Amino acid sequence: MGDGLSPIQFMVEKLRDETATPEVRQWAAEKAAPYLHAKPAPEPRIVILDLPPADTAEGVKAALARIIEATASGEIAPAEAQSLVAIIEAQRKAIETADLGPRLAAIEEELNRNKGRGAS
Repeated sequence: MGDGLSPIQFMVEKLRDETATPEVRQWAAEKAAPYLHAKPAPEPRIVILDLPPADTAEGVKAALARIIEATASGEIAPAEAQSLVAIIEAQRKAIETADLGPRLAAIEEELNRNKGRGAS
């Protein structure tokens, strides 16, 4: 590497050097491979997991508990659990938004009523 070569260039040079020992060429091939050959992306897998209905806050809580249980037992991988949790979290936000909308409207209506009465 004193020749101004980068580490990968040095390894490729050793790999192609027909005068190098097989051990050196093997070492260079092993070390250079991750930089020369892209690792294929993992194939997505369909996850089948029996979850409770998640259409209420309690249902969301139960679904998350089931995902945690399945991950802890090795039934699903942590990355698969993360994907499922993201879906459940979107559902939780939708439930929260649907719940907060009418409550906020009622508060605003009450404030407007009080303002009309001259309340301070």
